[in-house]
Amino acid sequence: MPIEPSTASAHAAPSADAFLQFLVNLVNNGSQLESIGVTLQMGGMLVSGSIVSGAEYFDRFAASFTGSLDMLDTDSRDAVRRSLAELGDVFRVPQPVDPLPNYIHLADALFFTADGTPIAGQPTLWRGRTSSVDGFILGRLQSETGN
Repeated sequence: MPIEPSTASAHAAPSADAFLQFLVNLVNNGSQLESIGVTLQMGGMLVSGSIVSGAEYFDRFAASFTGSLDMLDTDSRDAVRRSLAELGDVFRVPQPVDPLPNYIHLADALFFTADGTPIAGQPTLWRGRTSSVDGFILGRLQSETGN
């Protein structure tokens, strides 16, 4: 018996985990919860870090990026930093419950293979789509060096 289209869509997997999106929204709203340690399973690898608000992500990204622009004068670097930081302005106001956030922002992100082997690299800022997360656990993985 063929599956009716309405029946097929009723059983389709959600595009993103609403619980994870709820946690992201808690941090984005910047109440007393500034970050949440989390390990995300994504396409056969693990990404581990602290969920931070979109505002903090863009502020930190702007500072890091413009810090590497030593070929520019101070005024130009400041203009670039301000422009990048403005991308986080949408997160500086209370976030609605609906729609749920489409992106998750991590600070101090580390990457691991599916078996937990660290992939070389320094802790970094990371941004990803909530719809790309296959699963997650609360808490961060640590590399053997203790980063």
